Amino acid sequence: MQRKTETITFTILPDNILHIECAPNTIMTLDEGKESTRIGGELVNHQPLPMLCDLTNVVRMTHDCRQHFAGPEHAKIFSKCALIIRSPIAKIIGNFFLGANRPLRPTRLFTDCEEGLKWLKKQ
Repeated sequence: MQRKTETITFTILPDNILHIECAPNTIMTLDEGKESTRIGGELVNHQPLPMLCDLTNVVRMTHDCRQHFAGPEHAKIFSKCALIIRSPIAKIIGNFFLGANRPLRPTRLFTDCEEGLKWLKKQ
């Protein structure tokens, strides 16, 4: 199952993991963050799933968007989250997000999708 917006592709992987991938040069605003939460919630039928979120192409995320992603509304769509970062900008965004916003669900940074998926599949 898959849905797309102008900037984000949402896919439910065969192993029941919500995969979110951003288009190149994505700037995430609060409105896009809320839309992402709404679509993600619809895809998982409001039953939290592990989430693989590829931030590789994100060049900026607003403060309000980071707060939203760390908050209770977004936490309803995932049980734990692996954030994939590869670029120095994505690493800064990811580390800042984890340090400043403290997500309500277990969240870790990875540079490799396979490592992130392994962690998500662990009980």
